[in-house]
Amino acid sequence: MTSVSEFKKRPKMDAHNHLNLGMRYASYIPWAGFYIPDFPRKFSGLDDMHTIIGQYTRPRCITEKDVQDLITLSVQDAIADGVTILEGSIDIGFIHHCGESVPRFLDMITRVYEKFKNEIDFRPELGMGKTFDTELIKEWAPECMHSGIFKSIDLYGPEVEEGLENFTDLYELAGKLGIKKKAHVGEFSDAKSVKRFVQIFDLDEVQHGIGAATDKSVMKFLCDKNIRLHVCPASNVMLSAVPSLEEHPIKILYENGVNVTIATDDLLFFNKSISEQCVDLIEAGVLTKEQVFNILDKSVEK
Repeated sequence: MTSVSEFKKRPKMDAHNHLNLGMRYASYIPWAGFYIPDFPRKFSGLDDMHTIIGQYTRPRCITEKDVQDLITLSVQDAIADGVTILEGSIDIGFIHHCGESVPRFLDMITRVYEKFKNEIDFRPELGMGKTFDTELIKEWAPECMHSGIFKSIDLYGPEVEEGLENFTDLYELAGKLGIKKKAHVGEFSDAKSVKRFVQIFDLDEVQHGIGAATDKSVMKFLCDKNIRLHVCPASNVMLSAVPSLEEHPIKILYENGVNVTIATDDLLFFNKSISEQCVDLIEAGVLTKEQVFNILDKSVEK
C-alpha cells in the first residue's frame, strides 16, 4: 500500500513552481475572498487556463503585499508537502506591483526568504514571460540577476524559436554569474524544439521537456549534456498535453536515462502536490515506488 504520507516524509525538490499560483486552492480562497466557478478542472490547453488567470487570479493581485502573500502561501504549502528545496519562480512583471522599483521587489523577496530560511532551502528563480515587455525585461533583469538573490532564471511562453534572440544576452549573463539557466519548452512542442532551446540558451535544465520522449537521439543528447527535465505530470494531464496519466512520457524519459524531477507547476490549478503525484504515478503503473524514490533522492543530491 502506497500512501501520500510516506512521500511527504521523503526529502524532495520542487524546481518548477510558479509561486504566484503555487498554493492549494483551499489556501487561496480565504486570502482571495472568493471562489472560482467550476475549479479546479481539466483545461483545453493554456488558453483555457489563461481565461481563469485573466478573470480571477491576475485581477486579485494588486499590491506589493498581495505578491508577498501569494509567495508566502506557496512556500508554506511546499513545506507542508515535505519539500526541502524550492526553486520557486517569481515573475519579473511583479516589479510593477512594487512601484516599478527593482530594489523594492528584491526587498520583498528577501523578506519571504528570511521568514522561511530555517524551514526550507528557498532558492528564488526569476521568471520572464516571452510576451512581457522585452524592453522592461532588458532594463530590470540584469539588476535582479546581479543582486545575488536569484539562483536561476526561466523563460516561459509560446514554445517557438521566434523571439528567443531577445533573451540570449540575459542567458549569457546568467552563465557568467553562475545562475542556473532554465526555459519552458516541450510540453506542447516536439523533441526538436527541446534540443534547440537547450542549444540556443545553453540551458542547464528544462521546464517540462516531455516532447523529448518521442526521439531517442534527443533523449541521448539530454543525457550526454546532463540536462535535467522538471516534469509536471498533473499539469500535463490537466492541460491536455498528454491524454492520460497512464500514458505519461516520464516513464520513457526515465527508462532512457534522462534526469527528471517531479514538480507541481501551478498547484492552485492542478491540485496535486509532489507527494500526491508520486502516489498517482505508481498507482497508474507509470513508475514503480523504487523508481519514484530514486527520482526524489536524486533531486536533492548535492
